[in-house]
Amino acid sequence: MVQIPTTRSEWVYERLKEAILSGKIAPEERIVVDQIAREFGTSAIPVREAIRRLEAEGWVENKPFVGARVAPVRIEELEELLSIRLALEPILARTAVLGATNETIDRLEQLVEEMDKCIDHNDTVQYSRLNYEFHRLLYELSPWKELFRIVISVWERSARSRWIFVQTPDSMLASQQEHRAMMEAFRNRDAKELERQMRLQKERSFDLYMSYIKNKMNECASEDS
Repeated sequence: MVQIPTTRSEWVYERLKEAILSGKIAPEERIVVDQIAREFGTSAIPVREAIRRLEAEGWVENKPFVGARVAPVRIEELEELLSIRLALEPILARTAVLGATNETIDRLEQLVEEMDKCIDHNDTVQYSRLNYEFHRLLYELSPWKELFRIVISVWERSARSRWIFVQTPDSMLASQQEHRAMMEAFRNRDAKELERQMRLQKERSFDLYMSYIKNKMNECASEDS
């Protein structure tokens, strides 16, 4: 489950990180402390704390005479991270079948139903959150805990890709079809089919995300020229 922030600083951090990863605050865009504080209805202190934390995680850069700005997208690094995920996540899905219970099946089904409602309301942000929860819950069922740790680490470093539904809302429909195919394999304890379906989804979604990012970068380059 998604953790609820316990402090004002944590709350600001979560909101600011979401704004960065979803593209609401674009790569290389300046982060003005007073402006963010006014938008979030808070003082400057928790905003500065959140920026320092995001800088330590690599999502924000501090430049002399410029200040804080969103870290740029580095295509080569992103391609490497997504390639690692494509290799490992289907394996994690396959082994997740070993931890399947009626209770976890019901919870995953509930998440799919909630994502259906997001599509009905074109709520791409909530869909992105629920999609993240669906995959994390599925992967947590695997007894291969070291593999889970590795995947989550790489997952967090490529977290911008999690928000592809915000940039391409129509992709939610394809994603839901894939979730239903996964759930059918999961209910049947068909590990190989679940692995295959996960690989298909990752191939499609990663190709879509990389195309989106490269197109945006080309647009920015054209505007600057």
